Amino acid sequence: MRHADKLRQLGLGVQLRKLRESRGLSTRSVAKSLGVSPASINRTELGSRSPSREEVSALCAVFGVVGDEKQELIERVGESKDNAAWLATEHVPDQVTSLMILEREAVEITAVELALVPGLAQTADYARLILGSSLAPGVDLERQVATRLGRQAVLSKPRAPKVAMFLDEAVLWRTLANARIAQEQLRHLIAVQRRDNVAIRVLPFDAVPHEGLRGSFTLYELADGTPYVFVEARSFGVFVTETSAVQPFVEVCNGLGKHALDATTSDDMISAVAERLGDG
Repeated sequence: MRHADKLRQLGLGVQLRKLRESRGLSTRSVAKSLGVSPASINRTELGSRSPSREEVSALCAVFGVVGDEKQELIERVGESKDNAAWLATEHVPDQVTSLMILEREAVEITAVELALVPGLAQTADYARLILGSSLAPGVDLERQVATRLGRQAVLSKPRAPKVAMFLDEAVLWRTLANARIAQEQLRHLIAVQRRDNVAIRVLPFDAVPHEGLRGSFTLYELADGTPYVFVEARSFGVFVTETSAVQPFVEVCNGLGKHALDATTSDDMISAVAERLGDG
């Protein structure tokens, strides 16, 4: 199976499971309504099988899903098989769902950030500043903040992924016009670093030029070794799914260790910058 197909399949399964649970239905009752086995419903929700459009339509009937929501679910079956799944900002819920799937399924996550603290390590106030700066009309900011913070539970779940964050030194000094929030964010980074499964390393200003300077991205590795990359830009996000396209990102991550400060020295720098921000 192509990597892009697998990601779409996982995302569709999550949506169908949420719909079933929101209706208070068991897999057994849904299976009985459709005349299939409960195991078939489970495999669909876990993303291990791809349902047909007819099956999704039947599930929508059981769940009472109609109109645009039903059409959107049906259209997600057999979507375009491009090498990357482009997601416009108008469909941020889909994008966040896909990220949550990757974060949940990954055994290793590597974030390379040149400008901002990664979402998995943001404080509520810091996230509020970031998300509020480009909020679309009618979007609930607090719900977005809560969703982002909720994703951080992946760091402490059973069999939590191993997480590495490579932060350009500029990330530490960027106050976002609020030194207090920036200082609290840096102190939170140090607390996150205390987790056994998290390593935060700073790429200092005086490091020699390296491939990480070409842009921010996050690399996810699943238990079966499948790699995915997510790159976020101003008006879209892109999931890179083909192995040949992902490999250059893997090589960047493998090479950044020799340019970054070690965890202890990174902690010292983060603490020093936090103190400087407090003095300001």
